[in-house]
Amino acid sequence: MNKMQSIQQKAQRLAIQTPEFASILIVEDQRFDRARLRRMCEQLDFAVSVSEADSLESMGTALELDTFDLIFLDYHLPEGNGLQALESIQFDPRNRNAATIMVTGDGQSEIAINAMKSGCSDFLTKDDLSNETVRRATINALQKAGLNRSLESQHVMRNKVELVLNRYAKECADELKPMLFKMTRHVRDLSVARNDPEKYATAIAQIANSCDRLLDFMTDIEDHERKEFALIDIGEKPSVTPKANAMEPKSEKPKLFGRRPH
Repeated sequence: MNKMQSIQQKAQRLAIQTPEFASILIVEDQRFDRARLRRMCEQLDFAVSVSEADSLESMGTALELDTFDLIFLDYHLPEGNGLQALESIQFDPRNRNAATIMVTGDGQSEIAINAMKSGCSDFLTKDDLSNETVRRATINALQKAGLNRSLESQHVMRNKVELVLNRYAKECADELKPMLFKMTRHVRDLSVARNDPEKYATAIAQIANSCDRLLDFMTDIEDHERKEFALIDIGEKPSVTPKANAMEPKSEKPKLFGRRPH
């Protein structure tokens, strides 16, 4: 091994971030294969808690009782196969985001491809099981699952933000349009009142009043209280909790504009 290969291997090891702990479920009907895989999992370079299931039924019981970070699935099971087990996991509310690794026999590449297409994080063949292959597949599967959870969380957050922004834009439009319509009417009144000093002064005052309301409106858009409500709407904690008088009744969410009655 030359120096460059040694550096590349060291960089690859550093790039693989190992977790501090993982809860693992092994779904395998053969006792020998379960014990073998358990032994390899317990030799991983991070702490693990390993549970076992020998059938789809016992896997279902385990999923009801605990939440797992990683699940090994043997393809051949007494009451079905690993793809059915994978589907059950994906519909389980507690474990649907768990990383999954399909374990197949040698020469079953088509099964492995179908498993990956169905959402499996990785796959291993029983003939290739070793401490190194299990370690590599485990870390790869956990990282993929973590990335998927992060993307899902970002997608949910983006949808929440879009809903808040859409409502915010509608509230702005609903309150801004009447003010603009009124200001437009006052501007038109100027041409009619041009030769009447009293009416002209009144129209100017009304326009100035509308401008003041617009300025108030822009100030309300920056209102910190409304920002706190928006943060609550998308599930975020406000940066500062407003102090409320315990004797005062709780106020409803304020409108965007509402500082001064006109």
